[in-house]
Order: sequence, then structure tokens, then C-alpha cells
Amino acid sequence: MQYLKTYLKTITDRGNVRLAESIEKTAEDVGSQYIKQFSFCNHEIGLLFGNVQSGKTGQMFGIICKAADLGFPAFVLLTTDNVVLQQQTLERVKADLQGFCICGENDSGLFIENRLMQPSIIVLKKNVRILRLWANVFASTGFMKGNPLFIVDDEADAASLNTLVN
Repeated sequence: MQYLKTYLKTITDRGNVRLAESIEKTAEDVGSQYIKQFSFCNHEIGLLFGNVQSGKTGQMFGIICKAADLGFPAFVLLTTDNVVLQQQTLERVKADLQGFCICGENDSGLFIENRLMQPSIIVLKKNVRILRLWANVFASTGFMKGNPLFIVDDEADAASLNTLVN
């Protein structure tokens, strides 16, 4: 499946051709410059930033789709530790991204059942209990052994490591 192409069609069908063009450019640029070159041996960190309500989530979804097109099997999408925002993000992922196994924090059974037949996106709150639970799911199932995990922090400005000012 061509995940990026499918996502861009979703955006275009909603009447936002310019946004789809922007997402395609960003995803293709990031894909060719970084994701295709990924060594699978190192931890890589990237940053996508923009103004509030500037379309960052759409750009992020485009990058996730491009990574899926290039063979990444599993994505963790971190949100702030707020039930409403986590559910809102989960619903947006379900509405926007087709062909993925989409899991919320209580969907470990769905993830296990999928067995990486489809790329998986797991939308989690930044909550130590939830993160430990999913770390155990990844470790105990063995599905992630030898596979990269693409972690996206949708709220890197909130509830992230080292955000406290001394």
C-alpha cells in the first residue's frame, strides 16, 4: 500500500490541495534525506516545529506515512498526559490514516493480533504507567525484535523530559 499517497488523497478530497502539496513536499524531503538513509543501528532524533495551529500534525502524519512506505512497521505517537487530548489525537489518526493498525493505550490485544501485518500506530499518553505497559508488550511479544520503532512526540513542548527550568 502507498500510505503517503492514500493520506494525500484524504487531504485533497477534503478540499485542501495546498496542504496536501505542502505535506507531500515535507514527507518526500524528510524521506529522501533522512528516512531512506536510516542505519537501523543508531538512535536518530529529528525535530519538526512550527507555529500553533500551523499544520504540524498533518506534516507529521505525512512523515509517518512516508516512513511506512519505506518499511517502518511500528510507530508510537506520544501525546500529553491528558485523556481528552489523547483521545482527540487517536480519533484524528483513525480519521486521517488508512491501512494502519491503529491502537489506543488499551489496545495491546489488537497490536498483538495484528502481528505487524500492517504498520501499527500506537497513540499513548506520556504517562509512566502506560509507557511501562507498552514497553512490556513490545518486549514480551517479540514482534519488535529486529524491527525499528519510530517514536513521534506530538507534544514535545509539554510533559517531556528536561522541560523544567531550574
